[in-house]
Amino acid sequence: MHLLAHPRKKKGKKYTYYSIAESYREDGKNKKRILLRLGRLSSLQVQQIRNVLKVTQSPDIFVATIEDILLEDHWAYLDVAVLNHLWDNWDLSKPFPASKNKNISTANIAKILTFNRCIDPGSKLYAVEWFKETTCDHLLGIVNKRDCVNDSRIYRELKLIEESKEDIEQHLYKTLKERNKDSFRIVFYDLTDSYFEGRKCKLARPGRTKDYGFRSRKIVLSLLVNSEGYPFSWDILDGDTVDVNTLKERSDYCEKRFGISDITWVFDRGMVSDENLNYLNEKGWKYITALDKNQIPNVPCVDLSWFKDLDIENVKKRLIDMGFRRYDECLYYRDLGDSERKRYIIGFNPELFVDERKNREQRIEKGVKYLERENIKLSNAKRNRDGRVTDRRINETLKKLGARKYLDYHLEPIQLKIVKRKKPVKSFRIVYRKKDKVIKRAEKLDGLCMIVTNHLQEEHNKSEKKRFDAERVISSYRDKYRVEEAFKMVKSFIKFQPVYVYKDEHVRAHYTICSLAYLLDMTITNMLRKSRIDEVSSVEKAYKILGKCRIGEIKVKNSRHGGKKITTPTNLQKKLLDALGCRHLISGEYLKSIGIGKM
Repeated sequence: MHLLAHPRKKKGKKYTYYSIAESYREDGKNKKRILLRLGRLSSLQVQQIRNVLKVTQSPDIFVATIEDILLEDHWAYLDVAVLNHLWDNWDLSKPFPASKNKNISTANIAKILTFNRCIDPGSKLYAVEWFKETTCDHLLGIVNKRDCVNDSRIYRELKLIEESKEDIEQHLYKTLKERNKDSFRIVFYDLTDSYFEGRKCKLARPGRTKDYGFRSRKIVLSLLVNSEGYPFSWDILDGDTVDVNTLKERSDYCEKRFGISDITWVFDRGMVSDENLNYLNEKGWKYITALDKNQIPNVPCVDLSWFKDLDIENVKKRLIDMGFRRYDECLYYRDLGDSERKRYIIGFNPELFVDERKNREQRIEKGVKYLERENIKLSNAKRNRDGRVTDRRINETLKKLGARKYLDYHLEPIQLKIVKRKKPVKSFRIVYRKKDKVIKRAEKLDGLCMIVTNHLQEEHNKSEKKRFDAERVISSYRDKYRVEEAFKMVKSFIKFQPVYVYKDEHVRAHYTICSLAYLLDMTITNMLRKSRIDEVSSVEKAYKILGKCRIGEIKVKNSRHGGKKITTPTNLQKKLLDALGCRHLISGEYLKSIGIGKM
């Protein structure tokens, strides 16, 4: 049955009459018959009658007021759905052990912890509460087992996650190699550190961390990423590990574990030593790294007198006159050629040159002003001053100001006559001078950097893919930011610290989860770079936008009607899904497949 309109025209005016009609077929033709004539109706009456007739057509259709519609609950959907899609694309469940007799697999626990690290990192206990606020149970097919995700279960699975680490690494290496065989021509290796409160973690050692100063206990994190920035190997080292001592072990591990041979290692200057560079040479591996500034004067073919008379005004012109080439606005370089199976490329940064020179002048000026103030205090002393205490205080203050290596001083004893005091007060006068030779020597190194590699000039006849001219060497070393970016992401956004587990295998599993989270983050980052969506500047922004699309549970008061329904995706959310290759996540067919729809 349906409401049938009968338009009429009478005396130049239009009228509409309505009736309830029924459709039927007769002799193969569609026909209608009038069941009830209703006459003229208002627009509200028309809509009301049509609503009533719809109810008669299907059991899924019902009449309700806005007050009758209840939003019972809602859960995060689109952000976790995207991560689940990317996890499956990487086939990350494959390396984990089969869990036939478990109600929830180890791989699914790893998924939950990884997604939590990406979106809303917290403690392992917090992950359980976060899980309950998401649709992970629908996405993972564990709707009837959601109560099995609890604190004790997570801690039991952490050990199995850590035991799967080498298989995960092997799986990632193989997958990355299949996707882009050239992505392992260069690998980036670096170390950073983190800390623990208290003394429960046996891996941690007393020491000072790079970012947080002195902490009671610290550990060292190592990470290897390929040329696209994807992690494929990681480890936790004892807190007292020295950077320079790790390179041999990690290179041997990669050779044994992955069969890596024809690659170039790119690492920071903290791992540079003759022993390490010679070892890589003996193994037939290439490397690109940099030297500390204090090592530059010892490099063959370097004449620091080149930079003797440079000043802010003439620096760029002088560099060109000295045979330097412009790499970009921030770097000029000169290939110094091969020496003792090493190749040196000196770089000069005009902006850094200006900054370092000004900063040194400011530090010296602050040091001089401090010494003058201290002399005034010493000349007005009201009691005897101890020479050792005074000298230690001055020395420590100059170090804090960064001026100690540029200023020399000694204390001359003086006696001060004080009114109403029989004996004079013993004090000192600070006699100081600038270390002109030290300053001149430091000025010659302003703005300088030195890259060292065993990609020799004599190898220029190699194939194009394996050829490393000076510019490719520089760009490869600059790409070291990829591993630095990884550590920054792991330590800040994914939040490795503070760590709420202390057993060795649990701490290691925690770092594995952080590394998998970074893998997914880097996947999104690389896809966003290709799509160039102006409104989305970072992976954090992407999660925030996607996280606003949720699944809500709707019920009708005093009725059995209800179901789960997705909030309407915005145009920006759709653009993001297109960029990430997963528009299907908001389709009715997919939502129905994971149990989102009518109850």
